[in-house]
Amino acid sequence: MHPDAGASPRVVVTGMGCVTPLGTEIDEFWAKLTSGAVATEEVTRFDTSGYPTRLAAEIKDPRLAGPLDEHGHDVPRCVRYVNHAAEAALRDAKLLDQSDTRRTGVLLGTVMGTRPHVEEVRRRGREFGSGEDWDNPGLLALAPARAFGLRGPREVVAAGCAAGNTALSMAADRIRSGRADVMLAGGADELSEAVFRLFTTLRALAPDQVRPFDRERQGMLPGEGAGILVLESEDHALRRGATILAELSGYAVGADAHHMTAPHPEGRGMLACMRDSLAMAGLTPGDVDYVSAHGTGTPANDALEAAVTQAYFGPSGARPAVSSVKGMLGHAQGGASAVEAIACVRAIRDGRVPGNPTLREPDEKCAELDIVRGTHRDMPVNVALSNAFGFGGNTSTVVFGRYES
Repeated sequence: MHPDAGASPRVVVTGMGCVTPLGTEIDEFWAKLTSGAVATEEVTRFDTSGYPTRLAAEIKDPRLAGPLDEHGHDVPRCVRYVNHAAEAALRDAKLLDQSDTRRTGVLLGTVMGTRPHVEEVRRRGREFGSGEDWDNPGLLALAPARAFGLRGPREVVAAGCAAGNTALSMAADRIRSGRADVMLAGGADELSEAVFRLFTTLRALAPDQVRPFDRERQGMLPGEGAGILVLESEDHALRRGATILAELSGYAVGADAHHMTAPHPEGRGMLACMRDSLAMAGLTPGDVDYVSAHGTGTPANDALEAAVTQAYFGPSGARPAVSSVKGMLGHAQGGASAVEAIACVRAIRDGRVPGNPTLREPDEKCAELDIVRGTHRDMPVNVALSNAFGFGGNTSTVVFGRYES
């Protein structure tokens, strides 16, 4: 999935919305992210006794985090996260009151979909009825489409922890192919005990903090949240006088199919996605100022990702700044790379990239990377590249650039 760089139309970002453990509004989230706030705390949603850690990153906003919605209805948290982020993104793009929504669609990525709500229902001791209307991952796209009257393409994609970037890429394709003018795109997942169990089985949970690229990193911690970007054709955005935040100038999606949980030992999928996304954007490795790394904090992922990143950028002499926000946010699965895409756009807009505040001593295997130490770095950012990798060999990369007409 990487059309020729010269293909039309160009795809731009005109609005953003988020729900994260560091905040449920973009400015609050960004301020905390670039001040080094760490959201991982003791889990309150389910009993963690018997697990190797009691920590995760939970949404704290009482409007969104309770077992029922604000009207007392039984609505999965992930659906509430999506609706909140979608409304904020549409408001940011000044599209909440658009008169014609036939060519405005929704495309979201997820890992668990509405499955965690099964756990919530069981915790409350409620009996399952037949035909529960929430028991459908497609609700993640259907709910915001219904709420805001969006009548364009509507899809949900499950591509492991690469799902957010994959959804952004597929949504951009819908615009470039002429099927839509505007797409709400991103990803969402809520905290799940099933995910907690999975990573316990894989011995991948950190006992205290997530420390991406650290010499003594011990694993990841689950998180949750949603990130939605309003993608729009450049022509459509200019016709309505929209403020363009950035351009989604390149993207690539792949699956190396090497193993159910492990990436290819040479990182072939990772390399291909970085190469193809920059080729689509008409850029070279030397043009990239900032890399938002997948950076889970596990010994295996970070060592391979560092090696692949250096192998790709090093030969040209390029040395972009690198950080992973998972040290602060935990890993929100399908929502992770969507939230990281928002961080990339803000980095371009504000000239500030988030750091690695939990990093104590970089792993020698990561020594060739320009890892951002501390809470942030102020620097010009014209091009930001964001990587996301998932089980099953899923890989995806998106490239954002400063918009120039």
